[in-house]
Amino acid sequence: MNNHQPGTPLGNILVVDDTAENLRLLSTMLTQRGYTPRCVINGKMALRACNSNPPDLILLDIMMPEMNGYEVCQHLKLEPKTREIPVIFISAKDEVFDKVNAFAVGAVDYISKPFQFEEVLARIESHLSLRNLQKQLKEQNMLLQEEITSRLAVEKTLQEKNQILQQEISTRRAVEKALQEQNLVLQQEISHRQRAESALLKSNQELARSNAELEQFAYVASHDLQAPLATIASYAQLLEKRYKDQLDTQGTKFIGNIVQGCTRMQTLIDDLLEYSRVGRSRKPFELTDCNHAVEQALANLQGAIRENQAVVTYSELPAVMGDISQLVQLFQNLVSNAIKYRHDAPPVVHITACKQEENWLISVSDNGIGIAPQHQKRIFQIFQRLHTQREYSGTGIGLAICQKIVELHGGCIWVESEPEQGCTFYFTLA
Repeated sequence: MNNHQPGTPLGNILVVDDTAENLRLLSTMLTQRGYTPRCVINGKMALRACNSNPPDLILLDIMMPEMNGYEVCQHLKLEPKTREIPVIFISAKDEVFDKVNAFAVGAVDYISKPFQFEEVLARIESHLSLRNLQKQLKEQNMLLQEEITSRLAVEKTLQEKNQILQQEISTRRAVEKALQEQNLVLQQEISHRQRAESALLKSNQELARSNAELEQFAYVASHDLQAPLATIASYAQLLEKRYKDQLDTQGTKFIGNIVQGCTRMQTLIDDLLEYSRVGRSRKPFELTDCNHAVEQALANLQGAIRENQAVVTYSELPAVMGDISQLVQLFQNLVSNAIKYRHDAPPVVHITACKQEENWLISVSDNGIGIAPQHQKRIFQIFQRLHTQREYSGTGIGLAICQKIVELHGGCIWVESEPEQGCTFYFTLA
């Protein structure tokens, strides 16, 4: 029954008895069996011994002076430090009342005197084993409580992290849903744009084809009209020459009107041919000096400049990417208009250029009759004239040709003017 290993104390036992013989017998017996006994002779000494060094078990006599065993046990059970120490009463009193009272104040066992050593040892060993088991159970329970607390803390942390994760998952799902919706809208928009671009490309191709056919038609029609008009004008002049003596004044006037009409028609056809030729060559643009273009345009207009005593000047002009023949025609048409739409005073024309970010802004200004604001957009439309043939001759195509040339060069053209204050034509070139 005793599993004690040699050299290892089985337990610290406090023996409380006011009889010296009993203390000696119990101390000897306990020492022989491997226990470590401590002996005191009264209750007060027992309480001090328990508070200074709590024993593993107490053997307590009931009948002692000043403080009996019941009172000592009650004091022990009131203190947290000593309440768990098992107390075995050893007493000569053998009444049931005494035993009941002993258990009532907190004893774990009761041994009547005279006692048997083997019985005392057996009960001591039993209660120490039980005490050790209780301690182990308490320690295990504390460890279990700590483990439970730790696990609860871990579970709480996991729950909090899980909540955060769930929120993040919800947020990501919401974001994914929003992205899917946006992607769907984007795909639809891309599809719409692709269809619109396809339709626009088709329309542009159709428009380009239609414009090409229109230009071709204008060229062919204008070219084919030249011969019949020349024939009509020739026969009218021949009639006037051969039958001059037979014609009265009105007949001569009629023939003159026919010749004049043919001449105007030929001029119109020539301008239409010129308009249809703009952009037909499709030559790649080259670096072109605008100074040379202006010089060539002024050379072509020498007759009109001398006849009208015009003064045409220009400042240093830039080199741009373009078609030299078209730029010559552009400057020629603008200078020609400035000379044509003049006051009584000799025309004064000045050409300048200034850099604007990636483009050049070129201006052609004059001291002519000017243009009212309400007519300034109309003048770039083909066949749009602001004056009669008697006032100023022309076909209304020159400025339309200018606009077409500027747009082919990636620029735009406009005019700023007030009636009787002259005009300034502006256009941009890259």
